[in-house]
Amino acid sequence: LTVVDITGIHYMIINNCQCLNAEDYHLQLLRAKLWPSTFQKPSTVFTFAMLDDFLRDNLECGMSRMNYFSKLHQITSGPFPH
Repeated sequence: LTVVDITGIHYMIINNCQCLNAEDYHLQLLRAKLWPSTFQKPSTVFTFAMLDDFLRDNLECGMSRMNYFSKLHQITSGPFPH
């Protein structure tokens, strides 16, 4: 699962509850404060903190989605941002 957070873009293994009475996977992600990119078999999620941070940058600084993603890529890649 690709997790996009304010600390960067991470690849993680996340196991969901598969009990008989378990909620759907996307609902489990939402309860964990992860917004799925799709509700059917999500492969990417965004943390609520990242969504709040993007909203602030967009409203206060006029930052576009592409520039925000570039910022996260630089945070993730550290000394090798390209």
